[in-house]
Amino acid sequence: MKETTRPKEEKRPYHSPMRQRQAEETHKRILVAARQLLASHGYAKMTIEAIAEAAAVSPKTISAVIGSKREIIAELIHPDAFDAPVQQLLSQLRASEEPVQRIELVVQISSQVYESLTMEFELLRTAGVVATELAELARQIEIRRRGRQTYLIMDLHKLSVLRENLTPEEAIDILWSLTSYDMYRMLVVEQRWPTTRYQTWLTTLLIDQLLQPLAL
Repeated sequence: MKETTRPKEEKRPYHSPMRQRQAEETHKRILVAARQLLASHGYAKMTIEAIAEAAAVSPKTISAVIGSKREIIAELIHPDAFDAPVQQLLSQLRASEEPVQRIELVVQISSQVYESLTMEFELLRTAGVVATELAELARQIEIRRRGRQTYLIMDLHKLSVLRENLTPEEAIDILWSLTSYDMYRMLVVEQRWPTTRYQTWLTTLLIDQLLQPLAL
């Protein structure tokens, strides 16, 4: 009698909650060490070896967990790394359907991100001089920012609340340029505008430039 061959059982991937937590803690420790070194010694001296020593890991671990110095900067400035207050504002923005409130939230989010990541944005602003490998990263970040804002403008366009004779592309240009780090830097960093003044001014300007006037 011929024996029936049993199909081989597929090995299931092993997931350990403890290992997952350890990996997350290592990842976070690397980013904290990198940011501290960036602040105290600058990008040039923020080497993989220096980060490894500060984070108490090996250089190979950094390469495996994150990658290069460029990729570390990319992680520091990625939306997933934004702090809890910004994440909460992002959730409010996704849930809101009121045009004025959405403009207000975009301004608050931009302002808080720039305030918490001024060092990183300053580095990217001078990327062509400091480190050419960061120039492409800076370009990608702006493409991502413009792409996210495109969704908002297209929603406002579908609701027919954009100003008359203002095309969606022009509206995207206005929102993208006025919420840029350069604008924040000139007014808040250089001219020392209080954050509240900057947010109030920019919100009022964007509402005026993008949305139809409210009927009296």
